Amino acid sequence: MKIIKLIKDIIAPKKCYSCHEEWHFLCLGCFRMQHNFNPMCYICKGPSENFWLHGWCTWDVFYDKVIILTHYSNEVIQKLIKDAKFYHKKDIFEDFARYLTKVFIKNETYANKDDYIILSVPMFFTRKLKRGYNQSDILSGYISDKLKIDYEKKLLKRVKNTRQQSKLSKKVRHFNLEKAFKINKKYVDKLDNIKVILVDDVISTGTTIDVISKLLKENGVKEVIWLVIASD
Repeated sequence: MKIIKLIKDIIAPKKCYSCHEEWHFLCLGCFRMQHNFNPMCYICKGPSENFWLHGWCTWDVFYDKVIILTHYSNEVIQKLIKDAKFYHKKDIFEDFARYLTKVFIKNETYANKDDYIILSVPMFFTRKLKRGYNQSDILSGYISDKLKIDYEKKLLKRVKNTRQQSKLSKKVRHFNLEKAFKINKKYVDKLDNIKVILVDDVISTGTTIDVISKLLKENGVKEVIWLVIASD
C-alpha cells in the first residue's frame, strides 16, 4: 500500500487547496492560518479547558467533551470536506487526521492507550452503497493508525435509514434518530468502563452525537469524547 501511495503521489501529487504547494491537500502553513477552535464547552460555547463540557451544561447530554479542529464556515475547509466526502478524494482525510491527532494529544492526556477505543459514526448500508464509502470510517482508520488506539469498526451499527439531519428542524432531529443505532452484541464487553473516541467530519446541532453517546453510556462506557474536523 505504501508503494502504491508513493507512486500515486509522484504521478499526481497532492496540492494544497490554499497555496497550491505540493504534497498536502492542506499544508501546515495554511492550516496554521485558519481560524481554528480554541478549547470551549460545546453546549454553551464558553471557554473550557481541554474542550470539557461545563458541569452545569451536562444535565441533559451524554457526551463529555467535543474536540473540534476548525470552522466549517471557512471556504477552504468546506471545499476540502465536500471533496473528500462526496467526490472520492478520500486522501484528504489523511491530512485532517494528522491535525486532529495533534489537537487530541494536546487536549487529552492518554497515558494508557488501552483505556480507549475509537468508533466511527455508522452509515446505513444503502447510503454507503450509493456513496461508495463512509467518511467517518475512513477518518477513524487514519486516526487509529496515528494514535495507535484500536478502532472497533463493527461495534456500532446503524439499523435505521433516517432522513438527512441537516434538512430537519431541531425539534424533529431526535425523533428521526430514535432507535437508529445499535451495539453489536459480540463487542459489547469491550465497552465496560472504557473511554470512547468517536470520530466524524462535521458536527452541527449535536443531536446525532447525543443519541449515540446515550447508547454508549447505557452500555457501560465511562467517557465519550467526540473528535471532529469542523463545526459552525
